[in-house]
Amino acid sequence: MKKLKFLLVFMVLFLVACGTKNKVENKPVELKKVDFLLDWVPNTNHTGLFVAKEKGYFAEEGIDLDIKQPANESTSGLVINNKAPMGIYFQDYLAPKLAKGAGVTAVAAIIENNTSGIISDKKFNIQNPKDLENHKYGTWDIPIELAMLKIIMENQGGDFSKVTKIPNTDDNSITNIANGLFDFAAIYYGWDKIMADNLKIETNFFYFKDYADELNFYSPIIIANNDYLKENAEEAKKILKAIKKGYQYAMEHPEESADILIKHAPELSNKRDFVLESQKYLSKEYASNKEKWGYIDAERWNKFYNWINANNLLNNQIPENTGFSNDYLE
Repeated sequence: MKKLKFLLVFMVLFLVACGTKNKVENKPVELKKVDFLLDWVPNTNHTGLFVAKEKGYFAEEGIDLDIKQPANESTSGLVINNKAPMGIYFQDYLAPKLAKGAGVTAVAAIIENNTSGIISDKKFNIQNPKDLENHKYGTWDIPIELAMLKIIMENQGGDFSKVTKIPNTDDNSITNIANGLFDFAAIYYGWDKIMADNLKIETNFFYFKDYADELNFYSPIIIANNDYLKENAEEAKKILKAIKKGYQYAMEHPEESADILIKHAPELSNKRDFVLESQKYLSKEYASNKEKWGYIDAERWNKFYNWINANNLLNNQIPENTGFSNDYLE
């Protein structure tokens, strides 16, 4: 009887010890918080980030990615000055920063090809760049932006001097076109063109890349601070691994991914039809081969900057193979 009591006591103590051990072993892993800056308000360019967060891909890598909208400062400025390790930007806007030697690197392309182009009020019947003559252009008055318009017009035998430039001070070019403030503007198909269609505003559109190979630049891109990459290479790889999985999931599940974006950006909840159409479009544009999502082709990267150099659009030249790396992608 004593032996039986002893055995029972031993078993209870053993089970308690095992339970305590399991509690210790199952203690939640502490995640490393890392800031990540968007370029603008949350939109379908960013869906893969929110999918990765929702699906736990960052947590799997031991990361708590804090996705933020920049305040008054540019994302590039904050990343260059190491106030945030990573963020979203654009190859064309990055050019003047790299020309000045900024310590920043593009580490992934969110969308494989440049989906920006020219949108116009359908009543003007603008079918190609030459047709832009004698029309009003809503411009941000940036040298590279204007040079892009000039080259596609000249490639079609058009005269850029016949375009009237109107300052564009609104993020929403579609409303300004509909209100007659200007006749055409440079926009991204995946957001503004689909927005126009959703609002039943009749427009025409063509891509920059269809009229000049050198304008198939990468936009948007993920940029990172060079010092951060040097000191946290493995962490950067883990973050990009999770982001890549998020975009790959969005490619295969556009409707669910659109709803995830809306969950994290509830201000879009009353625009679900528009967001879903945008997501369906971009889910096919992120990458033609999902395994190569994020890859930056050196020839294409250099071709755009060589065009900028050849046209003396910046005070300093941008050397080839400057400002990008595929080393942090799996």
